[in-house]
Amino acid sequence: MDDDDYWNTSETKAQALSFDDDVLSAQEIIAIGQTPSIGKTEDSIFTNSNVKSVLLPLSSLVSPKVLDLILLAQSGKDPNKVTKLESEETVAVTLKRLVLGRSCTLHVHRSIKSKKELLDGAIAIGDGNAILSVVLFLIQTLNKKLVYELLSSRPLALNHYISFLQNEGKVTELTDLLTMLGRSSEAAIYQFQHYVKTQGNNVDGLIRKMSNLLANYFNQPAVDAQQSKLVADYVKLLEWQKYVNKQELNNMSPLYCLAYCCTHHWHETAGNMMSPMTVCQRQQITPLQYDWVVLNVHAKLHKWDVVESLFTKKDWLGRTTVSSHIPIETLLGRLSELQASSRLMATCVNKVAGADDRLRLAQMYKIHSVVIEIFAKQKDRIALTGYKMTLNPQSEEYILAENTLRDMSIKWKN
Repeated sequence: MDDDDYWNTSETKAQALSFDDDVLSAQEIIAIGQTPSIGKTEDSIFTNSNVKSVLLPLSSLVSPKVLDLILLAQSGKDPNKVTKLESEETVAVTLKRLVLGRSCTLHVHRSIKSKKELLDGAIAIGDGNAILSVVLFLIQTLNKKLVYELLSSRPLALNHYISFLQNEGKVTELTDLLTMLGRSSEAAIYQFQHYVKTQGNNVDGLIRKMSNLLANYFNQPAVDAQQSKLVADYVKLLEWQKYVNKQELNNMSPLYCLAYCCTHHWHETAGNMMSPMTVCQRQQITPLQYDWVVLNVHAKLHKWDVVESLFTKKDWLGRTTVSSHIPIETLLGRLSELQASSRLMATCVNKVAGADDRLRLAQMYKIHSVVIEIFAKQKDRIALTGYKMTLNPQSEEYILAENTLRDMSIKWKN
């Protein structure tokens, strides 16, 4: 058969003119994306052995949308039905992937209805990470005012977002959110806490920020007066710290500053900026706080003479009594921890009015002289004898108990 006869046969025409094979399947398209580029196959005699094969990404050959259509056509499904089914399931599928920690895109949810369903679904599941992911997505794609309105009726999502802003230190965003929700007082308190936490020892910066905060937020009519006073007192403390110019006191609490002054400037007279009394007056430290700081500072320095001079006094009969704003049982407990003398402990216990309470506390803190005195006043020989047996023989307390039992002036009741 010559060449003309060959090309004129029906079989050859069908093979030569058939273009059915030009329609590639999805698998063939994927295979093409994984095929090395022309001229750089491993078997080519022109390929340098040091040059690696270059793989073309599938996205450079066909767009994702076209690939989806090809795959859909290969599956034999009705495109209209599949699209409808996927749109119905997309919120559930997205939430499932969020909860499982799998990668997913939220931007397929474009309608406000779909976004609300996504948020409500995450809240219903109760997964904090999913809720926060959805809220951040809404912040990116919706007007902030609309998002805040959605969050205001969804407390769980709102609290997650507020916690996120606090942890990230996003002061402006959190302030705007709380203010728009009518919670200006909380916004001001958060700013106060944030500045104290982040400014460190920068007293000048703190004074400037706190003064602005006081003027713009805390002096507003809706803000609680006690909160305004707190900030105003703090500004006074910062001004005092700036004046005394001691690095170790910068941004420290009023009680810490008082303890410092009690330790290093105890004898400064009132009116001097380093005097403990001046600090108390400027910061309105209460008498109870003052007594507690003074007690701890001087006891730890073993200056018990100062402690006794402050907490004891003589009455008009010459008896020593306790004068302190600290509740007596709290004072006794702390004196015991600080290893105060038995004499001072006895003085404090004797201030307790009721004999039963006085006896209980004396036994608790092993103030033997007071226990012996109480049993003698109660004329209870049996109780005193039993108590003497618990004392170390020949100790001062043991001898006191024996002498009390031999006291002929006491008319024992048993």
